[in-house]
Amino acid sequence: MRTAGVKRLVGLALSSLPQPHSEDVIDEVFAAIEKRSEWRKQYSDLCAELGQTVVNTWGGFYISAAEGGQALKQVPATRSTLIQSYSKLTSAHSAKPRKRKDAEARQLMADYFSQHRADLPPEIRDRREFIIDLLMEGASPEEAFELAATKDK
Repeated sequence: MRTAGVKRLVGLALSSLPQPHSEDVIDEVFAAIEKRSEWRKQYSDLCAELGQTVVNTWGGFYISAAEGGQALKQVPATRSTLIQSYSKLTSAHSAKPRKRKDAEARQLMADYFSQHRADLPPEIRDRREFIIDLLMEGASPEEAFELAATKDK
């Protein structure tokens, strides 16, 4: 998985934060990465390899998945300069997203695409593998397509 380094980095930063985590945990994780020099270097290396948009998008996704929260709304970042905005999360719940097999993720993607084809941007077809990766990690089809629609090529 190309984004395994992102998952490890945000996991380390997340575990360093005091409990319980707030609805602003995504901003707090990126602020922790920014303040710690070895994490900042890892972040910079990942951005050089994958692109900042990919690192930030997947970082937010992994944090949300670890917290078991749902995105409430997008707000400007105030603690970190690594990200411009982030999703505030609802309170964490015990159930974490269920990971899916490749075939199930592909079927979910096809079903969602068929139902929402008219509302999706044409370039979404170029982001199939990105969507499948998100679905396999436990994202809902709505989340996966929304992230793919905003992802830089």
